[in-house]
Amino acid sequence: MNPLKTFFYSFKRSLFEPKYYQDVEKASFWFSFKYLWFLLFIFTLIKTFTFVGLYLKSRPKVQPEVNKIMIYAENFYPKELKLDIKNGQLSTNVQEPYIFDLEKKIEQKHFLIIDTKGSIENYPSYNTYILATKNAVVYPSESKNNKIGETSVFYFRELKQNFTLDKKVYDNLLNIFKPYAPRVSLFVDWIILSLSPFFLVFGSLFWTIGVMVIILFLTFFVWIINLIFKKGHSYNTLYKMGMHAVTWPLIFNEFLGYAKSPFPRFFNWIFLIWMLIILFIKKDNKTK
Repeated sequence: MNPLKTFFYSFKRSLFEPKYYQDVEKASFWFSFKYLWFLLFIFTLIKTFTFVGLYLKSRPKVQPEVNKIMIYAENFYPKELKLDIKNGQLSTNVQEPYIFDLEKKIEQKHFLIIDTKGSIENYPSYNTYILATKNAVVYPSESKNNKIGETSVFYFRELKQNFTLDKKVYDNLLNIFKPYAPRVSLFVDWIILSLSPFFLVFGSLFWTIGVMVIILFLTFFVWIINLIFKKGHSYNTLYKMGMHAVTWPLIFNEFLGYAKSPFPRFFNWIFLIWMLIILFIKKDNKTK
């Protein structure tokens, strides 16, 4: 039997035949590992095709959106504003406090206020997300529902050299990226085409390792029940069986949408219930 047929044979029996786990018990650890890895490889392949399909559907919108962003970026920096940071101190050529807003303000908060005569201690009274003073800039490090939770401070003295920013400097920086803007779609195409094989192999491998860690802990509870009812199975044997028993929970997780269920530990319960069914049916079979 070729490897593909072997996998689907094992897949079907892992789902519907508890007594099949007697054969799993006799098989090698690597047989079960390869089964689990290939199962997750198939799931990863499905995810990849789904993602690529969604990308192809939205691809015609990518370049127009990039063009809009570039137009917005060209008009983003104020023509009249010049910033100088020398010896760790900020100075400007405009009347302060200088208010700089995005096109749409959120809940009447300003985006940036520059006040070199102000103090970062007075940040809450400025009603802005970012406040730049003579010596530092304070900004949100945590924000929920557009409400600032915690803030961070960056002191200009931490800059290793003097810095000047005006409209000309900004445009020169923007001109570096402009030639690449019309090629964004092709660049994204190349990234997806190049990384998909790596994602399939390494994504499924890391996923397998993650599932094996989960099984490591869940098998402990099965092993305890195994000891209580004197089933006589070692932890290693139960763990190996668990690499097949996890098929049902993974299917529920990926395709039946139970991840949105109000029962976040449903995965664990499916695994444990199926393992107990396997454990007791195996026992009944042995006593006949």
